[in-house]
Amino acid sequence: MDLNKLKSLPRYQVLRALLDGNIDLTEAMRAFNIHNHEEPLGGDVAAFVYRSRKDHFHVFVNSALSPDTRKEVFFHELYHIIEEMPQAGYVIGLNRVRYRVERNADLFFEELSSLQTIPN
Repeated sequence: MDLNKLKSLPRYQVLRALLDGNIDLTEAMRAFNIHNHEEPLGGDVAAFVYRSRKDHFHVFVNSALSPDTRKEVFFHELYHIIEEMPQAGYVIGLNRVRYRVERNADLFFEELSSLQTIPN
């Protein structure tokens, strides 16, 4: 898919296509300066996002998780990038201290997974 066309799609359409496997994850995320990394994070850390000085987002997902769980936590972190990080300089959430925001990120994946049609 042409990257310029990808950037012009409504965000839910892009995300739905990612969930369905119709768009290559790495190519799509790079179009939006998002880089996915699967690493052994250890402990209870499932994933986190780092925003670089060059305004690139690095999503680190624990490689020890199952493929389905890795997908779920990746989209959870995308919620933080899409909904929170444009307004905030930084966001820190450890041990569910920011419970409401974390729950919203979980609901985001559930909502995307259940979409029958793609909103514009």
